[in-house]
Amino acid sequence: MAATIPRRTLSPMLIFSTSLLVVSAFNYGFSDQAFASCQAMDAFDRQFGFYNKKTHAWKLHPLFTSLYNSLKAGGQIIDIYLGMQMAVIPTTLTELAPAKVRGGMGVLYWLSIKVGGLVVTSITRGTSSIHSNAAWRIPFGLILVLPFIISWSIWFVPESPRWLLLRGRHAEALASLTRLKPKDTPEETIREEFEIISQKVAHQLEKKRFRDLFTPQNRQRTCVVVTANFFQQATGQAFASQYGTLFVKQLKSINAFSVTLGTNAVDIGAIAISGSLIDRVGRSSTMQTAALMTMGALGTADSSDVAAKRGIVAMLVIYSFSWSLGWAPLVYVLGAELPSSPLREMTLQIAYFVKLVTEFAVTFSYPYIETADTPGHVYLGGKLGFIYGSLSAVAILFGFFFIPETSRLELEDIDRKFDIPHDNVLKSLEDQTDGGKPTVAEGIHEQKN
Repeated sequence: MAATIPRRTLSPMLIFSTSLLVVSAFNYGFSDQAFASCQAMDAFDRQFGFYNKKTHAWKLHPLFTSLYNSLKAGGQIIDIYLGMQMAVIPTTLTELAPAKVRGGMGVLYWLSIKVGGLVVTSITRGTSSIHSNAAWRIPFGLILVLPFIISWSIWFVPESPRWLLLRGRHAEALASLTRLKPKDTPEETIREEFEIISQKVAHQLEKKRFRDLFTPQNRQRTCVVVTANFFQQATGQAFASQYGTLFVKQLKSINAFSVTLGTNAVDIGAIAISGSLIDRVGRSSTMQTAALMTMGALGTADSSDVAAKRGIVAMLVIYSFSWSLGWAPLVYVLGAELPSSPLREMTLQIAYFVKLVTEFAVTFSYPYIETADTPGHVYLGGKLGFIYGSLSAVAILFGFFFIPETSRLELEDIDRKFDIPHDNVLKSLEDQTDGGKPTVAEGIHEQKN
């Protein structure tokens, strides 16, 4: 039987590894919001836009704006830097985290992104008044600082034990797990945990067929994770994050950079609330639906109505707050908790692909429904809230009827909930240990001697 594990502090290596992942997520948010904010700068418009003789102002071409914002999602699909950020960091944080805080890792990941966004919007708020190209070159240049630090520091972080076991590198996996534990952790405790992880990985390697995603046991788990990623983007997140500054600027009512700065600040507050109430707050999107529908209603007002424009800005902030409270972090929690162990990687690949395709569609289409002075285009303004609000209303029904409650459940308990006989694997491990059959860790130890 497993020994009682005394209460210990986290190991320095675990703290260092987690911190580096958090810093990398921070840079994701920093770079994302740097690009989103700089496109609303006058200096950026003069450099990359065209002069509109009717409005006597410089303006970005809609195609340029579409590609500028949407190619990021397209790049993530082929797994370049930002795509690896999204695919690797949440999974690694989940693998490194103790079970009791596993759900909080999704919150920590999104919190890091939003803090990065807050920092860079503070910077762009200050540089936006610069008339030269330094206004946008300064934020762009700062994007390179953290990747340089991370590229050197990452070599000191041990690989995830599960990742090593998936590739048959058992001795390295045991060494990695030992490094991630406090120095005073008994060897017996480490070996027992290593055996459990080894058995889970062995079970994970048993089957990897695509059709297994849609067996009676896995169908709901796959569809919930994939659909949740769709709704995370389809309800307007990319509109708010990528075009929020530009949208507010076109309303010509409030300083757009100040609004973006405030939006990032309230998002952090929402994520902090979500982290403290993650076991109590449901997956409802009621508040964001109400905010979007109100925005749509205000968008029907006369274009010269300043009060209506300010109301639209207020609804944009409330929408962003409610989205960060619910869908933003909890989609990553679902991705960590819900897929079955053998199919988790394949499930997340499909889910992230759907997420990125949806994000690409939202970001590419926005300029064509927000450019009134271009032939063939339409101007919806705040009425965009009706589109995203309707999808958000459908998301409420989806969350209520299809997303199961997984809080306070271990991954093995979730498998049992969906009739996966994963507990037989763990029972087999105990029988082997009690019966004297050599374990994986013992085999490694014998090979060394």
